[in-house]
Amino acid sequence: MIKRTAIVAVFGLIALGTSAFADDGKDESGKGKQRQEERSSYFHQHGHARIPNGHLPPPGECRIWYPDRPAGHQPPPFKCGEARGRVEPGGWLITPGSRPQEVEVSVYDPRRPGIVIDVGIFDARTGSMIRIVGTK
Repeated sequence: MIKRTAIVAVFGLIALGTSAFADDGKDESGKGKQRQEERSSYFHQHGHARIPNGHLPPPGECRIWYPDRPAGHQPPPFKCGEARGRVEPGGWLITPGSRPQEVEVSVYDPRRPGIVIDVGIFDARTGSMIRIVGTK
């Protein structure tokens, strides 16, 4: 009886110890609460698209914007169909939104070329964030 109790106690301690290594809010695939927070973290930290008036793309066109460069050093607007492969790491692709007063901003990963880490909808007049769309 004492051996059985000791064995159960040992297995209980092992089970408690292994749960300390589990990631809270994640399942076995690595998806879950923490991944959602990481995906949205860019716009939570940068809730304003600091693009000066007059530098948003004209209606029907797109623009690449690099937040670490001054406005005068940004690439010119272009036809949206020509965007593929043009955005350098850390850049934003600004495209027309579903409403005339909105723009969609796709943020590219600063370390992995071609990877969009977040997408947000911004008010074209004020630059204020309207909502986070997430990755596409």
